[in-house]
Amino acid sequence: MVDVLADVELYEFIGGLPPDLGELSERYRAQVAGSRTQDEEWLNWILRLGRSGPAMGFVQATITGSTADVAWVVGVRWQGMGFAVEAASRMIDWLTDRGVNTFTAHIHPDHKASQGVARSLSLENSGEVDEDGEEIWLLPVMHAEG
Repeated sequence: MVDVLADVELYEFIGGLPPDLGELSERYRAQVAGSRTQDEEWLNWILRLGRSGPAMGFVQATITGSTADVAWVVGVRWQGMGFAVEAASRMIDWLTDRGVNTFTAHIHPDHKASQGVARSLSLENSGEVDEDGEEIWLLPVMHAEG
């Protein structure tokens, strides 16, 4: 993932700098340890090109109750090929099957590519803005009564 996350273009809208191996290792240790908030769960998946191909990015969800805040990052080399939509869609389907019924994403107002991914996932801009100036996109999922 160090190579995937090394491209400074990825940080145009999300801020920060590419992590080195030590920083990435620390980030992953923290993610594996999980949230310190009792009612919050962190889930993270690394995207690969095929079963044993190179890492291409990640999708993640922070779950609180029946709501998941979702995010996706695809390496610059693989952007524009539908990988973010495919991976995030599969994640949302998986989470829906496990009882999550509302999804949010926080997207920079100028990040047209992420807005396109959100639209492809049927998320809609809620009109709300978070404390970082990102727009909150929303997808409520209706579960079939049965």
